[in-house]
Amino acid sequence: MQNALGAQLPHRNEAAPRGDARPDIGTVVAMTSTASPGTLTIPTPTPGLIARLNARTALDQTEAGRTFASLLLTYPAPQFEDVDPAGVELMMRGVASTLGAIPAVLPSVVPGRAPSFSVDRVSITPSGIPLVHFDGTPWSMRIAESPGWSRVMSGLGRVLLVVGLDELSPVASAAEVDEYIECAGEADRLYATVSSVADAAGRRTALRRP
Repeated sequence: MQNALGAQLPHRNEAAPRGDARPDIGTVVAMTSTASPGTLTIPTPTPGLIARLNARTALDQTEAGRTFASLLLTYPAPQFEDVDPAGVELMMRGVASTLGAIPAVLPSVVPGRAPSFSVDRVSITPSGIPLVHFDGTPWSMRIAESPGWSRVMSGLGRVLLVVGLDELSPVASAAEVDEYIECAGEADRLYATVSSVADAAGRRTALRRP
């Protein structure tokens, strides 16, 4: 299977070792140029939504041994209340749209499709803090510092961004995250893009993660 950077991926995640048999973001996700389905108006992410999003960083390797960075964004499932799945999906479609992400599918379903590529949706501040930028809003998402992940992302100059349409517990275990990625990929409920990484944050305001 080809990853978004155009190379074969083994089952490996250096940020959170999970064993050789697990699926990883790069293996599950291959981008297709299919347009977003439905006719609903896709909302721009609000400051409140951006602050609530869960971000999970990961390092993966190509078959040739080249390491690259990926970032999974999901909506946090509340612990003691129900959520409206349709409402969550609409909000996360907005996140995907403003990142330039497109529907991701398993490579076995749509092989050989070119990945989506977005320009500077991620930047690194002078102090080394990664920020994710969304079109249509001045607010940016601050990603928790992970020196190894940031170093790889900055050195390569690009990052794989993956957006899940369904909620996921913020305290999900590694196995639960793996299952989420696998199931969402099989159900066409992942969006993805490869973004270039800017070395300046511009004038956007960064939201601190709660």
